[in-house]
Amino acid sequence: MNNSKFAQMNQLPHLQVGNLKLFPFAGDKLMTVQADLPKGSIAAKHSHPHEQMSYVVKGQVKVRMKGEEFTLSQGGVVHFPSNEEHELEAVEDTLLLDIFTPVREDFIQKLKEAAK
Repeated sequence: MNNSKFAQMNQLPHLQVGNLKLFPFAGDKLMTVQADLPKGSIAAKHSHPHEQMSYVVKGQVKVRMKGEEFTLSQGGVVHFPSNEEHELEAVEDTLLLDIFTPVREDFIQKLKEAAK
């Protein structure tokens, strides 16, 4: 993981999760992740202990959680409480900025393993 206090997100090492590219950048207690989602890609239903907010920089996604489905476009934001199951589907090529607290140590570990 990059120990710098600044970075160009798309130049950071990334995780490939299916068609999704995730570019994590972490501080001590907070993490941002640029998520590139090609049209039609799905972040399958999942949950995690981290609180998350996702901001749509560009594109459009369908969000499913708590039995609801709604669409977010550029400028839209959604809050995922800790341990809340959620799923996203890219309606078009989409760029998200995800914010997590605490830091996703699992992402950091996967980056370290990929760098070996």
